[in-house]
Amino acid sequence: MTAKHVVTFYSIEKIEDYLKVGRSVERFCTKRNIVGTFFSTSQGINTTLSGRKIDLEELISMLDTKFYFKLQDLTWSITKAEPFKRLKIKCREKLLPLDGNFDPTEKSGKHLNYSEWNSIISDPDTIVIDVRNDYETEIGTFKNSLIPNMKNLTEFPDFVESQLSDDKEKKIAMFCTGGIRCEIASSFMIEKGFKDVNQLDGGILRYLKDSKNENLWQGECFVFDERVTVNSNLEPGEYYQCFGCRRPLSEVDLKSEYYEKGVSCHHCYESSSAKDKERYAQRQLQIELAEKRGHVHMGANAKQK
Repeated sequence: MTAKHVVTFYSIEKIEDYLKVGRSVERFCTKRNIVGTFFSTSQGINTTLSGRKIDLEELISMLDTKFYFKLQDLTWSITKAEPFKRLKIKCREKLLPLDGNFDPTEKSGKHLNYSEWNSIISDPDTIVIDVRNDYETEIGTFKNSLIPNMKNLTEFPDFVESQLSDDKEKKIAMFCTGGIRCEIASSFMIEKGFKDVNQLDGGILRYLKDSKNENLWQGECFVFDERVTVNSNLEPGEYYQCFGCRRPLSEVDLKSEYYEKGVSCHHCYESSSAKDKERYAQRQLQIELAEKRGHVHMGANAKQK
């Protein structure tokens, strides 16, 4: 099987016609069989895409020469299985739905490379914040990180108000998967009066790529594609995924009485309705029938067992 190249990048800048950007990228990717997710917004772009490296490099060149994007934090990796089923182009006003009178295109936290990051998080006076969702933080993080236990980033303002309102003079170091959530969260914190806000340049993915023997990361990193997680070498990790709630599952989790492939796990069994479970079971049945007919690859259902 031919290896698939995966690239993750973003650019924070004001875009007047973000719909045009989305249409152009969609045409380009469709012609070259590039798959993944591309967000085009008035605040910038954010994407993870997979395809032939030469095609991805042409897309990056097009975004640079045609739209003059200052692309940040390109992180490349390789996987044997296709990490995405299809192409999704999403056009909207904001990069992420977070309320507040702040503008990430005007101001955000100071970017730190892996060496600077290692130094700042080793300082006991630094407040290290994991800006990711709760199910992401469960499988890996940096030692002594403050975990907000958020369902999504919209809960971040409440976390800051309840946990950090007295720490505006302290050194803040925040991180997320690829960097984009920190752009938004750091801009929010600066607007709220925090004086020394720093963020991991390129997020965890860039850190794992660059840090090598100086790696302080513990565990695996959740990614929003069919790989589910990646290890310290940016190779597909040891977790699977529940189709019902999309949460990562370990080998032990798969043995739970509440786990049914494609339907539910111990995280979502109680919260999903009988109607949901029936619908998921029917979809799983169709996937398995299609696999038997050879119409889809064995990896089509998000690395499940």
